[in-house]
Parts: sequence; structure tokens; C-alpha cells
Amino acid sequence: MRSKLIVALFMFCSLGASAMQNNWHEVKDKKGVKVYNQSIEGSSFKAFRAEMTVEANLTTLIAAFNDVEAGTSWVENVDEMRLVKTTTVADTVTYTLSKAPWPVSDRDAVVHNITTQDPETLVVTIDQAAVPDFVPRVKGNVRIEQLNSTWTFTPVSETETYVTYQVFTEPGGKLPAWLVNTVAVSQPYKTFLGLRDMATKSEYQTQAVEHIQNY
Repeated sequence: MRSKLIVALFMFCSLGASAMQNNWHEVKDKKGVKVYNQSIEGSSFKAFRAEMTVEANLTTLIAAFNDVEAGTSWVENVDEMRLVKTTTVADTVTYTLSKAPWPVSDRDAVVHNITTQDPETLVVTIDQAAVPDFVPRVKGNVRIEQLNSTWTFTPVSETETYVTYQVFTEPGGKLPAWLVNTVAVSQPYKTFLGLRDMATKSEYQTQAVEHIQNY
């Protein structure tokens, strides 16, 4: 139960790739998913990066990613995920809840998601940032105040896509950094396995995504 809490906190409090260096150290390589970490100056907590190549095209992966309510079936340790606002298909706000064992409070986050595609390379980037006051706070939950994360989908061929996810967190509280750094490896790893499984579903493989061009 303790590890579930740590991973949940890790998932919600994140920092995108722009603030990180490149000296990554491999900590897991299994089932085609590699996970790396690196030390961050001034912090006891480590940054993490995951990468894999998936046998799926861009629209399949983005269609799966955009199925918000299905997020609980593949994003590690997320118990509720729902759409709050849709400005466009590429500009949304979502709510995410992760339950924690008593006596620790549940964590929730309200996240602004922006999807863009480079017209030349066709690389798709999903930038996520917390907007904690966008919806009323839930009594008893701890609202995540700061969150920035980046997903990148790079087409390799007509049937393969290289996916990366980069994240850094300082979860706060009395959780020791060594324990967070050890357990948090499972969050990107299991999430990647979940996304790969989602990409095999026929409903996503046949779904068009209006703002995404395939290889």
C-alpha cells in the first residue's frame, strides 16, 4: 500500500524535459521498455524517463491517449480520470484522482493538456500542466499544485512509433527520497506496458484523429 501511494504522488507531480539534463542512467530494461533516472541538482529525488517502440501508428496511440475515461485501465495507480473541458480535440482539461491508504489523504489533479504535431517531422508532443483552481477542490483530497510533464511520439515507420515520457517529482511530506526513487521506477514502466496494450485494441486502430497526420 505504501508503494502505491508513492507511485501515485510521483505520477501527479512532474516536470517536463526542458528542465532536465541528459546524463540518464538506465535502471530498468524489460519487455521492450527502458526506464532511466538522473540526479537533479538541489534535490534528493531523481528524475525519470521511459522509452519504448510500439507497433502502432500515431493516430492509434493518440486515440488511445485521448480516451480519458479509459485512462484508469492503463495509467499506473490512477483510480479516476474524467474530462472537465474540451476547447478543441487538442486542448483539454482533465481531472485525475489517485486513492491512498488511510491515514494518508487521496491526491487529485486538474490538468491542462495541449497536443501539437510538428508539420515536418510529424512528431507529436503532449504537454501537461496543472491548473489546480480550475474546478472546486474536494474536501479531504490533496490537490496537486504543480505539475508539468511531457509525452513525445515520434513516428519510425508506417507501423511503428517511438514513445518517451519524462518526469520529475518531489512529493512532499515525510516520504524518504530513497524509497520514492526506488518504487517510482514502476510507474512509467507499468504505464508504458498499459499503453502498448491499449494500442492493440481495434477501436483505436481504426479511429481517425483529426489533428494528427500519420507517417
